[in-house]
Amino acid sequence: MGFLAPWFLAGTLAVGLPLWIHLLRQYRSTPHPFSSLMFFEQRTQSSIKHRRLRYLALLALRIALLILLALAFANPFVRRTVAGVTGRKTILFAIDNSFSMRFGDHLARAKQDARDAIGQVRSGEKAQVLAIGSQVHYLTQLTDDPGVLRTAVDSIQPGDERSSLGEFARALRTMAQDAKGPLEVHFFSDMQKSSMPPAFADLQLGNNTNLILDAITEAKEPNWVVESVTAPGRIYDTKKVRVQAVIAGIGTEAAHRTVSLVLDGRVLESSQVTVPANGRLGSVSISGFALWLSPR
Repeated sequence: MGFLAPWFLAGTLAVGLPLWIHLLRQYRSTPHPFSSLMFFEQRTQSSIKHRRLRYLALLALRIALLILLALAFANPFVRRTVAGVTGRKTILFAIDNSFSMRFGDHLARAKQDARDAIGQVRSGEKAQVLAIGSQVHYLTQLTDDPGVLRTAVDSIQPGDERSSLGEFARALRTMAQDAKGPLEVHFFSDMQKSSMPPAFADLQLGNNTNLILDAITEAKEPNWVVESVTAPGRIYDTKKVRVQAVIAGIGTEAAHRTVSLVLDGRVLESSQVTVPANGRLGSVSISGFALWLSPR
């Protein structure tokens, strides 16, 4: 047993206050001469022993209350030996299929790395395949069939959304609670900073979760991004609608890029822009409703 805030135990010194008050008010009888008591009404008076017992009980309650308050503020805890997890290991293969994985052969490399990792699963071990975008998509149930796992990996297609590591961590915490054994997670991603949640605490994992990161990009790989998009909240005439975007390059050289307005998979309008080396193009205007950069 221990205490998280042991300095609060000094509050037990306050037990001296009720003890001092008790001693101060302790009854002391002083005999005084008195005349005849024949005119006094006869009544039954409690004995001194009964009164002393009541005072001692009250004193004990006051002292116990102060001690309990000091212990409560000290935050006691009990050290327990956690029993080892005896269940079979569960393996997860999570592949990032966010929009950034469209660049080059990122998704193809991630899928190949996942297929190689599936080949190392031992007989009897169960695994599951996940696709990570803004939400977590469960592509298979827990299975020990490597053919089912590879088929699920092959079926993954790049999405148009940003991945969310916060949602991924939340799903892993839930799965760790339901798992009967340790959780081994292989995450294949380009590790974009934009995937991070606002609060670092949202990335917390369960005690029995082992996360293995498989980054498929180099640290200094150039990156093109649509930094911000401004569009009207209401549209009355599509011919007068204009969407503004800021195009930026990170670790890039000066280059020409095509900015396209895409709606339901159809390109409505495009514009050619020149982005300076490792900089940004302040504002690009294009008519329509949605915008992304193509190619990256």
